Formats: sequence, structure tokens, C-alpha cells
Amino acid sequence: MRETLKFTPCAFFSLMVVLPLSLSACADRASASDSRECKVPVINGHVSLQPSCVYHQEIMITRSHTTLDCRGAILDGRNEKSFGIVVNSKGKPLSDVTIKNCKIQNYTHSGICITSDIAANKLSPNHAENYRRTPTRVNLENVEVTGSGRVGIYFDDYVTHSTLKNSVVRDSYMSGIYLEHSSRNNAIVGNQIINNGHKSFGKGKREGLAVDSSAYNLIEGNRFESNGAGGVFLYKNCGEHFSTGKSVIRWQHSDHNVIRNNTFVNEPVGIWLASRQNRDLSGFDCGDKPRDGSRKYFNDYADDNLVEGNRFVAGGKLISDNGNDNKISN
Repeated sequence: MRETLKFTPCAFFSLMVVLPLSLSACADRASASDSRECKVPVINGHVSLQPSCVYHQEIMITRSHTTLDCRGAILDGRNEKSFGIVVNSKGKPLSDVTIKNCKIQNYTHSGICITSDIAANKLSPNHAENYRRTPTRVNLENVEVTGSGRVGIYFDDYVTHSTLKNSVVRDSYMSGIYLEHSSRNNAIVGNQIINNGHKSFGKGKREGLAVDSSAYNLIEGNRFESNGAGGVFLYKNCGEHFSTGKSVIRWQHSDHNVIRNNTFVNEPVGIWLASRQNRDLSGFDCGDKPRDGSRKYFNDYADDNLVEGNRFVAGGKLISDNGNDNKISN
């Protein structure tokens, strides 16, 4: 996605000025006239926000074993701030972070982003080293992310064993949720992913959940409704914008994922395995080896996935399978 959309959703965080977390405007929702300033506590250990507050700032979590319980408080970027909450390992090991009960709205990039913040050209050729330096076991529960200027919730490359459950992601400019290249063993369970990626929000349509060269994930019990391009798309980015020198050639395919017992309502395509297999990518400046002499078509690997027990209501095509050895049932 990074090269396709010409931005790096989490990398912008390294460029922005992080505002002090000491003071923030806070409005008591019980009364518009009763307002007070709220201090955001140091985000370390077990932290709770004031449920009556609206926080107009960005929060960064950089330490393991941290729990942030918003207790229903609102984080509102007012279409000025880039990210609501960023879990950023800064290229060091980070694990066991929980974020829950947050309402996050109107951030220009993403409501929540999980990242190592390692630049593409600084990634190690040793994949195990990249995993070691990237967040793992990050749990997002009962969060509501709305009106994001790009992706609603972003799992950056090499993020593992992390979970989004019992949450709502809606009205994102682009995809509601993105699993970036080399991420794996993540779970998207029991969520509502609604009305993301429409032309009215931008130039092109996007899907509710994008699985880009991400493997061994569980996608179960979610409701996908009225997203611009469709529900769940699995594909392998072809190394777009290769001539810029910033492209990442994907080594991992979107294989061995489980897509089970989800409901798809009013989706143009419910589930699309290898969604770019037959798409003309001649304008993408791909770094992968093309399938043909015209450099239009590239192998788009999404194989050995399990798709079962899903329910489809209205919409267009239910399941499109352009991969190999995918098991589709019920």
C-alpha cells in the first residue's frame, strides 16, 4: 500500500512535531458550558483517561506492558492532527500493549497505527531481526475509529500476534483496516467495518480490510458493510514505484489466512483472493518480475487460504478466487 498510495501512513509520525502531553482542551460532554483542561497522564503502565473529556492531541506509546483505557473518552484530531494513537517501538522490541474503550475521530492519517518506524531502506535482510524490533502482542479492544483521513487502523510491516476485536471502523478515506507486508499471526475478530474507502472520500475506491502480503491471520465474526470496493481483499503488492528507490519488494505472500463466519452486507465483492492478479498494473512502476512481455500483469499471490461459513446479504459478487489451492466452503 505504501507505494500505491504514495504515502507511508505511520512514517509521517517520525516527521511530525509531537505536542506535549501535559495539557489538552477538554470538554465535559454533560454540558457544553462546563469545560475544563485535562491533563493526559504519562503513558506508561496502566493509564486511564477521563471519560468526560475530549482530547485534541496525539498519543504515542513506546513502552511494553502498557495499558491505555480511555473509558469512553473521545480523541478528536479535528482534521488537524495526524494520528490518534501510535504504538511505536522505534526499532526496539516492544510487546504486551492494550488499548481499549476509546473513541477516536477525525485524524488526518490514522486513528490507530502500530509500527516499528523503521524506514524501508533500513529494514534488515534478516527477517527475524525485523520481527524482533517490531511491536508484537498489541491488543485493541472496544475502540471506535471514524473519519480517518487515510487508513482507519494500520498494522504496519512485521507486526505480529496482535488483535483488533469488538470494535468499529467506519468512514475512512481509504481502507478501514490495513495489514501491511510481512505482518502475520494477527486477529481481526468481532468488528464492524462500515462505509470505508468510497469515491466520495477520495479519488478511488478501497476495501474494508486490505491484506497486503500478510499471512497466517484470523479474520472471524466481523460485519463488513457498504465499503467502497468490497469487504476483504488479499493480494501481494508488486513493489510499486520501484524507480523511486523506496519500494519494498514483498517476500511474503497473502497465504494461510482464515476468513471465517463473517457477514458481508452490500459489498461490490465480498472476498477477493489475489485481487490484482488480472489487473493492468502497467502504471504502477512495479519491481516484481511481470507475467507477460507487456509488463501489465504480475503474479498476485494469495494461496492456501481457508474461507468458510461466511454470510452474504445483497451486494455484488460473493467470492472471487484468483489464487491457488484456496479452500472455500459453506
